[in-house]
Amino acid sequence: MKLQDKILLIQFNPDDDHQHVAVRDQEQCTRCEAKQCLNICPTSVFKWDYQLGSPIMVYYKQCVECGACRVACGFDNIIFMYPSGGLGVAYREG
Repeated sequence: MKLQDKILLIQFNPDDDHQHVAVRDQEQCTRCEAKQCLNICPTSVFKWDYQLGSPIMVYYKQCVECGACRVACGFDNIIFMYPSGGLGVAYREG
């Protein structure tokens, strides 16, 4: 089974009132040449239109809470908090 197939099996209950993953400072992203967040995320939470000065868009409802973005960002520019109240990813065995 491919990674994308496994990701489709994950149930996610988004917190529509709180964005649990975000870019701390968009200005910092404009100085980042590698933009590792665009490549490391298995569900493409971070997107950019490749235009200088354009912001990194964050589609937090796609997040599977793996934390790879925080590790990959060399500028510590990713804000991440697990959703509260039973919201977020619900993993199942099997």
